[in-house]
Amino acid sequence: MDNKNFIDELSRRTGFDREKVSGLLEDFSGIISEAIGNEDSIMIPAFGTFEPRKKMERIVVHPLTGNKLLVPPKLSVVFKASSAMKNMLRRDWEQR
Repeated sequence: MDNKNFIDELSRRTGFDREKVSGLLEDFSGIISEAIGNEDSIMIPAFGTFEPRKKMERIVVHPLTGNKLLVPPKLSVVFKASSAMKNMLRRDWEQR
């Protein structure tokens, strides 16, 4: 499902117009981005948790040249599905 279809479906289910749904999704992603930037995790009940993970700086070797490169530290995001989400997906998959 692409973004347009997702917004259309969410609009249909909530009764909000497309612009309002689109704005809510932008606000939602902004809140998640801000929290991850502050190194906070976000737990959404029955969905899952977005957690920031720090990757430390490291030295890698370029495979073609053999040069050593310093890769700077960075912050990445990990999503862990909740047990309710996993169970729902498992049930849906078994019914197919």
